[in-house]
Amino acid sequence: MLDQLKNFRNSYKEVFEALPFLDCYISDMEPAWEAVPAKPPVPFRELSFSSGALRLVKHTDVSFDELEVMAKTEPEVNFIIASGDQKLLYHETRIRELITNFANIYLCTANLCNVKILEKFVAAKLTSKLLFGTMYPYLDPGQAIGPLVLGDIDWQSKCDIAGNNLRRLLGEAPVDVPEMPQVEIPALMIDAHGHTINDESQSRFPAPMSQPVWEQWEAKLDFFGITNFFNTPGEAISDVSKEPANLTRDFCVKSGGRVRYFEVYDPRCVETSLAVLSRSLVDPMCIGIKIHPAEHFVDADHPDYEAVFATAAKYGKPIMTHSWGVSSYNPRQKCASPEKFDKYLTLYPDAKFVFGHAGGRPNGFEHAVAMCRKHPQCMVDFAGDLFNNGFIARVIKEIGVDRVMFATDMYWIDPRCLLGQLMCIDELSDDDMLKILRFNAERFYLNK
Repeated sequence: MLDQLKNFRNSYKEVFEALPFLDCYISDMEPAWEAVPAKPPVPFRELSFSSGALRLVKHTDVSFDELEVMAKTEPEVNFIIASGDQKLLYHETRIRELITNFANIYLCTANLCNVKILEKFVAAKLTSKLLFGTMYPYLDPGQAIGPLVLGDIDWQSKCDIAGNNLRRLLGEAPVDVPEMPQVEIPALMIDAHGHTINDESQSRFPAPMSQPVWEQWEAKLDFFGITNFFNTPGEAISDVSKEPANLTRDFCVKSGGRVRYFEVYDPRCVETSLAVLSRSLVDPMCIGIKIHPAEHFVDADHPDYEAVFATAAKYGKPIMTHSWGVSSYNPRQKCASPEKFDKYLTLYPDAKFVFGHAGGRPNGFEHAVAMCRKHPQCMVDFAGDLFNNGFIARVIKEIGVDRVMFATDMYWIDPRCLLGQLMCIDELSDDDMLKILRFNAERFYLNK
């Protein structure tokens, strides 16, 4: 595996260095932590949000309806949809409409994290509307670099997105570079936190081919180099009494055990949840217990959570929780702030525990660090969109390389956003990267 990883890192670096990058989005937002890299990793142009013939538009400041009016009113201006401090994930359909229907609307790729979104837009002949951006120094550049370097798209399109589309808009000549081969992601990774969703279930954005059906997932996992995928079905989180995760067992069996499921505990229906857990936790296809205080809108220190900690200790199966910092725009997240888990982590030191999303945001991460330092049974995973610049280095420094696990949150998030962040850390040794990508999850979940 070490040789595979070394070759992969070398190939990734060669393609990264070959692509004609030109960054369209240098952010005015301050990074969450000090000591982030002082210099942007690629050439850039600083564009304005208020003036100029090529103009950024922050989606958290200007609605898409307002942008449509702006595009009609000022046809001589080329507007670029740019992320604010909230990811561009839920907006795929509306963005596609805008960049398809308006010649003067473009899309910056920073914080754009839908699974294979670049591939979708290239297939829809929208390549010319995509402009590479990073939001440096606010965000880690790797979250935008990874999906392009590892993109399953032709070389010309990669070069256009990387910088040549922007050069043309600026009146500059495109840069021609020799074609590089597609970098294949080796089969090294365990995805310790992901999700399926049925087509008929309500989703906030398109999520095709994400049902718990092995024929829909096998090629996807192979492409992303994922050997094992630990899944919580979205329907089980919504209503475990009607659709427990155990119903996806056939999916796991057909995968040959590459996929395993988390069974859900819902504190709003304690007896039903405990009955479901008593059936599922003896199943070798069940990898552990998922709790989601934010979705269930029950604080993590509520008395009805004690039963799940006792059950986890009894069966020797880990608990993995959604964890997140207090949010100004999503009041439910307060229920999952990591410090709220202290009560039951103290009472049940034998219950193995994972802070999914590593606290979710910088404010939540700091609490996750405190909990991991206090409770040795705790780990964190990287699932989600914590793309803040310096995050991964901070996790390794504050929690330790032996207590963090690669995870994607797929179907939500493209794995290459996180993988790109990891690939940017040259000082991370191959041995330590393998711990994060695989060995920590093997030890913690599979007892290997």
